[in-house]
Amino acid sequence: MARPSPTPVPFAKYSGAGNDFVIVGAGSAADLDPAVLASRMCPRRTGVGVDGMALVRAGKGRLEVRFFNPDGSEFGTCGNGTRCVALWAADRDLAPGGSVRVETSDGPIDAAVAGGTVALDYRIEAHVDRTLQVELGGRSHTAWLVQIGTPHLIVPLDGLPAGPIDEACRPLRHSPALGPEGANVDLVALEGSDVGAIRTFERGVEGETLACGSGAMAAVLALHAAGSAGPELRLATRSGDVLTVTLLDPDHREGPTRRIRLSGPARRIFEGRYPAP
Repeated sequence: MARPSPTPVPFAKYSGAGNDFVIVGAGSAADLDPAVLASRMCPRRTGVGVDGMALVRAGKGRLEVRFFNPDGSEFGTCGNGTRCVALWAADRDLAPGGSVRVETSDGPIDAAVAGGTVALDYRIEAHVDRTLQVELGGRSHTAWLVQIGTPHLIVPLDGLPAGPIDEACRPLRHSPALGPEGANVDLVALEGSDVGAIRTFERGVEGETLACGSGAMAAVLALHAAGSAGPELRLATRSGDVLTVTLLDPDHREGPTRRIRLSGPARRIFEGRYPAP
């Protein structure tokens, strides 16, 4: 007797400032290994084609979410992924008045949805770990390692490269100075104390993404601590969309917990059903 075919997994694809995610309800994937599911669904040429997967357990006004990279590894803080999940909840009437609390492995995040804009208010353990000297483009640069759930190496430049950055950023992402897991690499150029641009090479994706929410927050933490940026910074991403990061506690002095707001555009791309792996 032939074995029954696995039930396809319903999903939705959302984009946050060009950083795209496949969102799957936990109930519809209860019998599947989420790491395997992510590694099948995320790839650009053989899957749905996204930067990561969000596995969501939904309730009215409250969500529990886990995030996975295309290589199947799980990670905590995901600013644009969380913004996508909040919009997904609002589209399903799970965010009364546009508000929803998102529970992640790095703590709760309060989200507010207003049309196509989603803002997140974080209380998160985040701090500038240490200063490093790194080589990029044949020059030495001062960089900062920022821990914000996910580690980010922030590299300020006078101007961002016009072409591909993967080849230049990959050695930095794997630098022994960053520990065995490495870090995301964020190249940042400021045009003033409140406006700039950012490009991010993400570990797990192992390439550049069009935007990175936690990278934008990490950049503002580092540049504000260095005196280069104010408490609010608008960062143009590779997609052309702008992410705004606001330090809600700019005079913070003690302890690792920070209050940070991340806001920017998000939108639904499409929905579908994926053959179970």
